[in-house]
Amino acid sequence: MISLCCAVFAALSIFDYPNLQPRHEEYKAQMLNAIRENDPLSMRLACLRATEIYPEDPVWNYNLACAYVKGGKIESALKTLEKAIRLGYRDSRAISNDADFKSISKTKEFHELLDLADKLRDLPIVFGPLATVNAKKVTPNSIIIGERNLIWDFDNACFVAKMELDGVDFVGNNGDLYVNRDHGHSSLAVTNFPGLTAVTMSSEARKKGIDLDFPNTEFPYSVFGNCSRALVSGPMWRSLPRALMTSQAFRLKAISNFYLSNQFWVFPALNDCPPLGKYGDIFASQTPYWIATQGRSWSDQYYLKAALEVSRSLVKKEIVSRGHLAPTIQSIIRKSLKSVTNDTQYLMSNAHPSAFPANGLNMAKLKSLASSLTIDSIPPVAKIKGVAIAQTKKNEESSNIPELSYVSPCAWAFILRKSEAKRTFIIGATGAQEYSFCSVHGALGAANIEKLGPDVAKVTIDKTLITQSNRVDIAIFGRTSKSDWGAPSFVSFAVLDPNAEYCDPVLLGTNIVKTVQR
Repeated sequence: MISLCCAVFAALSIFDYPNLQPRHEEYKAQMLNAIRENDPLSMRLACLRATEIYPEDPVWNYNLACAYVKGGKIESALKTLEKAIRLGYRDSRAISNDADFKSISKTKEFHELLDLADKLRDLPIVFGPLATVNAKKVTPNSIIIGERNLIWDFDNACFVAKMELDGVDFVGNNGDLYVNRDHGHSSLAVTNFPGLTAVTMSSEARKKGIDLDFPNTEFPYSVFGNCSRALVSGPMWRSLPRALMTSQAFRLKAISNFYLSNQFWVFPALNDCPPLGKYGDIFASQTPYWIATQGRSWSDQYYLKAALEVSRSLVKKEIVSRGHLAPTIQSIIRKSLKSVTNDTQYLMSNAHPSAFPANGLNMAKLKSLASSLTIDSIPPVAKIKGVAIAQTKKNEESSNIPELSYVSPCAWAFILRKSEAKRTFIIGATGAQEYSFCSVHGALGAANIEKLGPDVAKVTIDKTLITQSNRVDIAIFGRTSKSDWGAPSFVSFAVLDPNAEYCDPVLLGTNIVKTVQR
């Protein structure tokens, strides 16, 4: 059985599919549980429910064909498999090697379907959910994405844009896209960056708010995006960055994929930290997936322009091919902060604020670092291999709310809910030749780091030294023999104070967000 992958279905508007994601997850869970229990009937029922809603989804139809075979319904299996192939599932090798089809693998009908898949493999899909076309530029520096240019990826809960830019040579900002998600409230002047292409959504998409707030689309080119919006009323008020780490943490799977496929985003922190925030720094964690800026609307413009300046000076073709554009820009911007005067300070709090200050960059240093980078010196992306929690005291009480808020490739977050004063965590890293584990946020002595091996460290957290507005961030950096330290990944530890003037209701209550898959 193959894993479920991207699909969009002709029976509905593409813009309806974000709202259908929960139903997909429900049916997927039912199907996978049926597979584990070796229950062909339940598997078939789950797939049938899904195909009733998504009748032209090639992957759901493929899985239904598998369910029919397992239940001995061969005629229905062959008919449904043919439908899946015509809708776009055309990997004949995967079909041939699928153990679910073993019982019919010698039949004439099955081999005819394999031949059909081969015949259709390189032909355009002219109907069904995968029948998209590439969007083309409408002006020298703009492109419009509409319903026919999008599919929906249910595995990552995001849109996938189909588009084509002519003459991409990676010189300057050629091949870079600009995406604004606040309806032009804080819009970049694209003409100031030759080669940059502005992406706008169709009028139908805009009417449905598809182009607002949280990034939601995978693009085939590098992306520079911003959104000067926030949730400003009610008990759930928060900046977009804080939302993505709390109430909207389910989006981090997609956001982390965007980060690792050349998307760079900037959002204002607004009231979530000084100087505007009257409750201090109320971020409970940190990620490298975006830059949060001190201030409100338009504070994002400064760092967005800086990122584009970096992009135009890089050996970009190679960096983009690795999916490392955003991490590379993150490392250069952080090294170029005016508060970072030497290489050592890059591994300290100086380079990793919760929100970046206004006019905070040494622009000459930023341009120098970008232009001096070579293919050999491109820094690696150090990812978090895992975090193990050392066993607590035998009689320690258990927490009825998970301590782990979210998990993603480059960011984990814990809320320390148990009363034990000192906690020990084992952090593993991957993706580089050499690693450094550093405390970059928190009171002196709140974190003790002991390296256990080249790629693993033991971190002991003293909860008594953490306040609600002063969490601990452990940053993991990686480098090669020819590169400097790359962008950080973060493991964050925070505490909550229900008696404080402000305490995040999402993290305080039972409405804790679900863990995101790595």
